[in-house]
Amino acid sequence: MTYGVSEPEKDHNARRAVNLYVSAVACAAVVVLLSLIPSLAYVPWASLVFFGALSVFAELFPVPLPRGGAVSVSFATNFAAILVFGPVSAWVALLDGIANSIRRRSGLVKSAFNIGQMVLTVWLSGLAYRVSGGHIGVPSLPRDTIPVLVSAAAYFLTNFPLVMGVIALSEALPFRVIWSGNTSGVLRNYLALAPLGFLIGAAYPSIGMLGTTLFFIPLLLARYSFQEYIKMKELYAGTVRGLAAALEAKDKYTRGHSDRVAVYSAAIARQLRMSESEVEKVEYTGLLHDIGKIGVPDDLLAKSGQLRTDEFQRIQQHPVTGAKILSEISFLRDVAATIRCHHERLDGHGYPNGLTEQNIPFHARILAVADAYDAMTSDRPYRRGYLPDEAVRRLLAGSGKQFDAEVVRSFIEHLKRQKVIEDAG
Repeated sequence: MTYGVSEPEKDHNARRAVNLYVSAVACAAVVVLLSLIPSLAYVPWASLVFFGALSVFAELFPVPLPRGGAVSVSFATNFAAILVFGPVSAWVALLDGIANSIRRRSGLVKSAFNIGQMVLTVWLSGLAYRVSGGHIGVPSLPRDTIPVLVSAAAYFLTNFPLVMGVIALSEALPFRVIWSGNTSGVLRNYLALAPLGFLIGAAYPSIGMLGTTLFFIPLLLARYSFQEYIKMKELYAGTVRGLAAALEAKDKYTRGHSDRVAVYSAAIARQLRMSESEVEKVEYTGLLHDIGKIGVPDDLLAKSGQLRTDEFQRIQQHPVTGAKILSEISFLRDVAATIRCHHERLDGHGYPNGLTEQNIPFHARILAVADAYDAMTSDRPYRRGYLPDEAVRRLLAGSGKQFDAEVVRSFIEHLKRQKVIEDAG
């Protein structure tokens, strides 16, 4: 995979951190390539160029990742080169990287990083294959099973952290957020392509260059499969945002409210070190938590005075309505249960069912804190929004009674890290 986000624009410190990181990677790659020059005398140049051309062609079809960067089927061709040439295959990665940077018209920083990290990745993977006893040039199973697995693991554990690291620095996001957000998709790509890479490397000595080119048919099929997986995830996200936009068009107050609650909810989930798949679900609940208000009359939503008892009871039904709407969408059924319970309280005085403590889904407890904080800090027709410190004071006052204490504590830690509130120590 490669670095595909825009040049860092956050601040001077972010740019400096990225430049230092990229410089270190590029310098290490130069040292590796220079150390391999004597070994080139024992490798057919035509074969090296052939595998370089294969990797370049494979790079013509990258698949963007949700949180930056991209993956391509070139892993299979690079892995085959590793089995055929060992550590010297780093020169294949150099040819691949240079051609890829020219094609993409990448800037200096991106080009230096992408070329450098690919050289290091392929070299370390080739070194791992040789050191673990792999037969360079004539790989076969079951004889080379362990070296092949060790080499594939070394490839992933070098390439993925290097790329995720530069994205985290350039986007000013925690490394674990970038890592967890892309791991599952990239692992699927590697697991699907590693066997094909082995087949190419094992077959090359027997079928030569012409026969090896036929392997591009299954390579392109693998690329299509992974692209469809990414498209499906984007379609899910688009559906969620479409539903949220429909609510915003109806209720003026919710304009921006759902987005902020989604951001706060995801931040709490990450502070609690939940998996990225769980963070994604929590974020969806934040965007859609008020979707049930579609069934509430406009005049009731816009009312600025105190609600009558019957009117308040009508409002209290919006979590139930929202849950019913979302339960009809297969990939949002898990979210529906959270939506239904996001106004429940630990002490049983919430609605619609008066649930208590552990009977309330944990995602709903996260959403309750995020929703309450944004409601308190937002302007309403009948009052000005509270300052963050006052809103936090009220969250603490309700901790253990209305709100989950662990969730409140995690959210406050997040606000402190973001310097929204003072850290009194």
